[in-house]
Amino acid sequence: VAAFTMGIRRLQGNLGGLDGSRGLSVIMRYTLRLLTIQQFQRATALLCAMEVLRRDKLEVWGEEPFSIGLWVGQRVTPNTTDESHDAIVAARDGQRPTMSSPAQLTFCPWCGAEIVETRDIEVKRYNNDVGRTIIYCGDKYDCDFRRSATDSLGLPVIVVDEEIYRRPPSMLIATVDKFAMMAWRGQVRTLFGKVSEECTRHGLLWPGAECTGTHNKKGNLPSVGVRKIIPIRPPDLIIQDEFHLISGPLGTMVGLYETVVDELSTWSIDGKSIRPKVIASTATVRKAAEQVNNVFLRKVAIFPPHGLDVEDNFFSVQRSVKDKPGRLYMGICSLGSSRPAVLIRVYVALLTAAQSLFEHFGLVADPYMSVVGYFNSLRELGGMRRLAEDDVQTRAFRVQMSDVNRPGLSQRRVRNVDELTSRVSNKEIPKKLDQLEVKFKPAWEKGETQAIDIVLATNMLSVGVDINRIGLMVVNGQPKNTAEYIQATSRIGRFFPGLVCTVLTWSRPRDLSHYETFEHYHATFYKHIEAQSVTPFAPRALDRGLTGAMVSLMRLETEAMTPNSGAQTLESSGQDEALMVRNIVSNRAWKVNDKIVKSTTDNMAADRIDRWVKEAIRPGRRLGYETERGQGDLTALLKKPGALAWDEFTVPMSLREVEPGVQLVMDDAKLEDAPVWHAKVKLSRSEGGVA
Repeated sequence: VAAFTMGIRRLQGNLGGLDGSRGLSVIMRYTLRLLTIQQFQRATALLCAMEVLRRDKLEVWGEEPFSIGLWVGQRVTPNTTDESHDAIVAARDGQRPTMSSPAQLTFCPWCGAEIVETRDIEVKRYNNDVGRTIIYCGDKYDCDFRRSATDSLGLPVIVVDEEIYRRPPSMLIATVDKFAMMAWRGQVRTLFGKVSEECTRHGLLWPGAECTGTHNKKGNLPSVGVRKIIPIRPPDLIIQDEFHLISGPLGTMVGLYETVVDELSTWSIDGKSIRPKVIASTATVRKAAEQVNNVFLRKVAIFPPHGLDVEDNFFSVQRSVKDKPGRLYMGICSLGSSRPAVLIRVYVALLTAAQSLFEHFGLVADPYMSVVGYFNSLRELGGMRRLAEDDVQTRAFRVQMSDVNRPGLSQRRVRNVDELTSRVSNKEIPKKLDQLEVKFKPAWEKGETQAIDIVLATNMLSVGVDINRIGLMVVNGQPKNTAEYIQATSRIGRFFPGLVCTVLTWSRPRDLSHYETFEHYHATFYKHIEAQSVTPFAPRALDRGLTGAMVSLMRLETEAMTPNSGAQTLESSGQDEALMVRNIVSNRAWKVNDKIVKSTTDNMAADRIDRWVKEAIRPGRRLGYETERGQGDLTALLKKPGALAWDEFTVPMSLREVEPGVQLVMDDAKLEDAPVWHAKVKLSRSEGGVA
């Protein structure tokens, strides 16, 4: 669908006075960084194929390359080309990575050759070049995207925020919380086609851009100037993957900011408004119509539709377990035993049994040589990691050293214990995913990447992570949501029969209840999926997100208000921009909820505009959205969360910042002196007994 959307946009060309031969066409949004990065790697292969086809028929698809962008947090990818340059220099100097990195691809998505960060990434800085971070394929001879065959374009990927704004990609992979930056970065307007000028060297320009558009000749770069362009068509398609995660506080904020995205992506032709198409995908959802209405303000059309036969609706076929083995769930509950003791024995039994199968059947048993441990909290995972690196390793190696006969179990050396959690750095995530695909061998050569024996994970693994060779999972306790349980356990057994061992604790009433109804629950667990709560126009949600949505809409829609100094241009509550934003947010609230909510939203929007106007017309100072270095007389309108108490103009920089954080500071000056008492120390008889 995404490829068709990007292709038909190029074929349509200019419609309604908007240029469709370039610009952002498809937005794919995710909620977790692990899922975002993995989907980016997959989608890049699609864009490589489209780019190869475009080069063969330039007269059909145009001169503008098909490309894909990664728009995520600052801790993952650089914000500027200079930051990208510093990251590559640090990597070449062998420094430990402490910053974001443009190295988000470890292998070429087109040919599979390895991409080495220090060799295959070139940063052409803004001041003395075109301002691009280019990633080449590591293959020097055959790949279409090698350094010598791409006219210095490399792979069609853009991973630096500044470069995404200057050269909007055809497809954008993003996290939902990144859209909070619409209020803080006026240059985001280029993603929605709100441009009129371009620098032929550096890309699109926006009000307040550093690039003047006029540059003298430098080396091989010709002299260039600013050229006028027609506005670009906004995005045509928004894909929201894992829609069941758009719930709770995050889903509420997404629904509120969706007001802005929907408005900026709407255009008209012959007097008819064209809104972007929305595809929301999930396998675990209840009350989908209500959730879609609250987030996207659209009606639901379920695909694939229901057919006459539940096992065959033309678009999809339900396969029998006999034809394609699925997953087998096993419940384990040992009365009177502690949870760590049970987990140790379960892990040892699975690891050594898999070793026995591997010795008898070889690579056929490979899917069961890596055990995935799923945990509901980092605290429980941390305790199990210590046990896995100590007790589990020892017991697995000594499983046949006792007098007890243990048939079906073989001695095993557990070498690699790893984890997939929020504690893993962004740079390490792609490497760990690649290592999980490494198959087991009877012996390993020195320096060879070895397969992982045990990988411990939290809910980071529960959505969208597809590792084909994994067939064994141990779930520690019943997860809080049935949807999470289904999603997490469905990571295994995709290509091979899978075994899920759910270890339930007898001292937890909820775990014990699930164990007692284990068979019935698993036979019907899709009907136990919980409905998600999304309330974008609730009073407390408006307290947290209304200002950010209003600022985003006015700043990106109005050219005069785009630069940082544009905050001062709002001089009257009756100004067109103020009336426009009040009308949009209040009407959205009315359509999502009712007239009472519309009135509340309109009143809150009016109060914020009145305060904004008062700040803008205050004499003796200049007003900006935020302070700037070297601009001491510039007063910030917006406040960042955590710096000061939350008020009407505190705007989150992430849609997850819905609650203020609490900082704990230890005051050494107020610590009490050491106690006067001393612990008793046992002395030997020669030293006089007990002291």
